[in-house]
Amino acid sequence: MQIRKVAQAVLVVGGAWMLVACAGGPSEAEIQAALQPKLGGASCVRAPMFKAFPVTLEKGFGSGMSMGNEPAFDALVAAGLLAKSGKTYSLTDPGQAAYVQQESGFCYAQGYEIAKIKDTSENVEQMGPAVDKSWVVTVDIRQKSVAAWAKTPAVQKLARNPETLSEKPKSYRVVVGRLKADNTLQLIDPRFSIMRGLSVSQAF
Repeated sequence: MQIRKVAQAVLVVGGAWMLVACAGGPSEAEIQAALQPKLGGASCVRAPMFKAFPVTLEKGFGSGMSMGNEPAFDALVAAGLLAKSGKTYSLTDPGQAAYVQQESGFCYAQGYEIAKIKDTSENVEQMGPAVDKSWVVTVDIRQKSVAAWAKTPAVQKLARNPETLSEKPKSYRVVVGRLKADNTLQLIDPRFSIMRGLSVSQAF
């Protein structure tokens, strides 16, 4: 009987210790805030030739764009963003809604978000004198809702990597650390980056 009580006490103490250890790690809200600067910002189909509309394609050198760019513009016609009249391309109403001149392109998603925090473990590597403690976080990140026009076959062909137009979550391992100066959690992993948007090659 006495042995059973001792065993129960050990279990209670052990369980309490595990709760304290878990409580010392970063919260999901802290991890979200630490990663957010890398998750924000629009994803767009960009190219220097999209800096202004309407655009007229021409053979040889001239004030217009090269005819070699016709497939890219035609892809945006097929997606419903541009209207074609002869060799001139102009914005449709959906194209006007998606077009962001400062981006020289058409934006199809408004950043990324954390889909799931799968695991958080203490980091055994030293991260410098400014960091009090750090953790390795395994997290699923997905692109926010992708516009229907970006899912059309014509636009999909413009993407070298289909992931740029996908909403499917992708797993990342990132390092976050609590700074000694203000006890805030920061992303301290310079290797972490997300492929955002796509650039269309321009013919001259």
